[in-house]
Amino acid sequence: MRHGSCRITFCITLASQTDSNNSVPKGKTMARKRRNQKHSADLPGAIYLNKNRYWWKVRLPGENKPKARPLKPIGSRYATTDYAVAVECAKQLLQTHLFEKDVPVQGDIKIIPDLVRAYMAFVKEYYVDPEGTNTSEAGYIEHTLKVLLECFPSLGVDEFGPLRLKEVREVMIDKKWCRNQINHRIGAIRRMFKWAVSEQFVSPVILHGLQAVTGLKRGRTRAKESKRVLPVDEKHVYAVLPYATPVVAAMIELQLLTGMRPGEMCLLRPCDLDRSDSVWHYYPEKHKNIYRNIERIVSIGPRGQELLRPFLLRPEDAYCFSPAEAEKQRRQKLTTQRKTPPSYGNRVGTNRKDDPKWTAGDKYDSTSYRKAVQYAITACNKPRRAEAKAAGVDPDLVPKWTPYQLRHTAATKVRKEMGYECAGATLGHTNMSATAIYAERNQGLADEAAKRFG
Repeated sequence: MRHGSCRITFCITLASQTDSNNSVPKGKTMARKRRNQKHSADLPGAIYLNKNRYWWKVRLPGENKPKARPLKPIGSRYATTDYAVAVECAKQLLQTHLFEKDVPVQGDIKIIPDLVRAYMAFVKEYYVDPEGTNTSEAGYIEHTLKVLLECFPSLGVDEFGPLRLKEVREVMIDKKWCRNQINHRIGAIRRMFKWAVSEQFVSPVILHGLQAVTGLKRGRTRAKESKRVLPVDEKHVYAVLPYATPVVAAMIELQLLTGMRPGEMCLLRPCDLDRSDSVWHYYPEKHKNIYRNIERIVSIGPRGQELLRPFLLRPEDAYCFSPAEAEKQRRQKLTTQRKTPPSYGNRVGTNRKDDPKWTAGDKYDSTSYRKAVQYAITACNKPRRAEAKAAGVDPDLVPKWTPYQLRHTAATKVRKEMGYECAGATLGHTNMSATAIYAERNQGLADEAAKRFG
């Protein structure tokens, strides 16, 4: 009985020790397992605690050995103490490293970051204009591949397949991107794997599987639809012209007459014009289809020539439409409208900084041109709001429009007056299906047919 009681006491003691060993560190052990558990979408390397702050030890593409990095959020001096924030910081560090130009491409391509780094090196050499600067396509691809890295920062290249591509597409849908944009960006990821197959980095079987993922269809997906770009009414265009500077007003009206792209309008120079005939011809130095060896010719008639003549009195290689000239006109207008007498307040030009952070350049780009148009629309609607408020009625405001809508307006007008083919020639299209995107159908012809035959 004595031996039995000792045995029972020993078993109870051993069980209590086992329970105490399991119960006390159990939470820490499970947390450590969850933190160290390896998933396909986990980051490469190891995120660990160093003095209660998270660091990341990893060998990034182009490096010879692993390196420890503190995971500091933007604007912070110290590494974070939050694991979720640490993961986001690590992803940001990975993206920053991959898209730096001075990081060499070395070693075998085994995981997605290695492939992205190698492909971006190719993109930055391939998508360039005649001057050697990267086109907008390079930035478009970079923005797309950042989403891929968010989803799979350490996935093996051979493990990527159709289901993985659909996961990336779902993330794009969650970001509220429109359906057409998602289809284009998924196509960019497929093009990366197509390039990788041509370089024998991945198996052709992977590319064949990715090609099985079809694009999202209208009405069969939860992705939102993009708004259709419609032509702007000419009365709204001419209502804005008095509120724009003479430079921007001339650009707006000339684009409305010729159907040029905003980028082509901004690059107009006297040396690019052929003025030997009654109709002038403009040959842009850069345009959308220059890499296809397609020549772009813009025809400018009498009214357009009248608008351009004041801007041709400058060096042949200078840009006709200068933001610096527009800013000077804006300041002169403010001076003439000044209500304070010249003998009071600041004298003109005395309160300007010697070294301002921003100065007007020698030419517009598509963004600055669009912003100038938006400023003019806002200035046009301001007195309309005041008059409507004083009268107690709803204001008749000019709707917001962009310079690219002027191209749609010009195409629709030409198609209505001179036909489909003439509209395509005006826009510089070689494919008539592209013209249908810009030129709206003439519903009046269908109405006449209905009256006659229906």
